[in-house]
Amino acid sequence: MKKTLSVISILSIINFGFIATAIATPTPTTLGVGVSWTDSPYKGYGSSFSPIPHIDYDNGVLFIDDLSAGIYAYNDEQQSISIGASYLSNEFKPHSSDNHKLKQLDKRHSTILAQIEYSATTNWGIFSSSLATDVLNNSNSLLVNTDYSAPIIEGNLIIVPTIGINWANNNHNDYYYGISHKESRRSGLRYHKADSSFTPYAELGAQYSLTANIATFGGIHVDKLTGDAADSPMIANSTVTSIYMGVAYNF
Repeated sequence: MKKTLSVISILSIINFGFIATAIATPTPTTLGVGVSWTDSPYKGYGSSFSPIPHIDYDNGVLFIDDLSAGIYAYNDEQQSISIGASYLSNEFKPHSSDNHKLKQLDKRHSTILAQIEYSATTNWGIFSSSLATDVLNNSNSLLVNTDYSAPIIEGNLIIVPTIGINWANNNHNDYYYGISHKESRRSGLRYHKADSSFTPYAELGAQYSLTANIATFGGIHVDKLTGDAADSPMIANSTVTSIYMGVAYNF
C-alpha cells in the first residue's frame, strides 16, 4: 500500500499521492500542498481543479500516505507486504453534470477500501500489486492493481515513469457506470448493466529538491476505460487525464 508514486483519478484504486521518494527517505515525515486538474469521464462534467494536501509518514512499521494508512506485515529493503485502508474517491453527483439525462440518475458515493499490497524493489524497477475491497458496502467493489515503476535519479531530480493496470469487478463497474431499469425509465438513457473490466494507465511523475527539506513535485496520469465501463451511456470520454503539481516539506 505504501507507494513510491500514486495518483489522483476517479478511476484509480489509489487516491492522489506524490513522489515521496524513489529511494529510502532520510526522515519519516513529509507534508505538502498542491493543486490538480482532472478531466471527468462523465457526460456534462467537464474538467475541475482541486486542492491536494499531502502527508507521508513511514517509520518502517506504520505508514500514512495521503488518504491511505496501514501497517507492514513484512518490510525490508527489497520487499514489503502492507495491510491497511484507503479512501476511494470515485463518485458521481447528478447535479454536477450539465447533461439533462444524467441529472436524473442516482448519486454514486465514494467509499473506504480495505487493502493488502505487495511491493518488490529490484535492479530493474519497482513492482507492486494490490487487492482491495469496499468495506462500507457502497459499491461492493473488488479491485486489483498491478504496476511497474522505473525511477530515474539525476542529482536533485527524480523522474518516475509508471505503467499499470486496474481490474474492477462487476459490482464496482455497475455501481459507478451502470444504469438501472428505474433510472432508464426516469432519464431516457438505455439500461446498462456493467460487467468487470480492465483500466490500463500510464503516469510520468517528477520531484525536484530545492533544498534539503523542500521539494516541488508534479506529474501527469492517463487512464483508459475499457469494456462495459467505457460503453456506459454515462461516459463521454474513455481516456481520462489528470495533471498535478505542488510543493512539499520533508521534516
